[in-house]
Amino acid sequence: MNRYEKYGEYSSEQGSAAESAKSALAFLALGAAVGALLSLLLAPRSGPEIRQAVRDAFDDVRRELGQQTSRLRRRTREIAGQTREKVMPIRKTR
Repeated sequence: MNRYEKYGEYSSEQGSAAESAKSALAFLALGAAVGALLSLLLAPRSGPEIRQAVRDAFDDVRRELGQQTSRLRRRTREIAGQTREKVMPIRKTR
């Protein structure tokens, strides 16, 4: 049995599948960016109204992210405390 029979022959299709997936994602991102830009340019609102709406949406997302971060920190402290309570008796026995 030679190496090709043992491990299988490398096909150029395997490498090209990853490349085609990368290019598909790149084109998807490019299309989304162009669509977003066109929607802003063709929107029925004026520039200051659009900027205010985007700013408000950004502030909402930032506020929500801050709340989620606070919840995550609180939960992490709780888990760390519980872990400490369980580990300390084991550590003292050594």
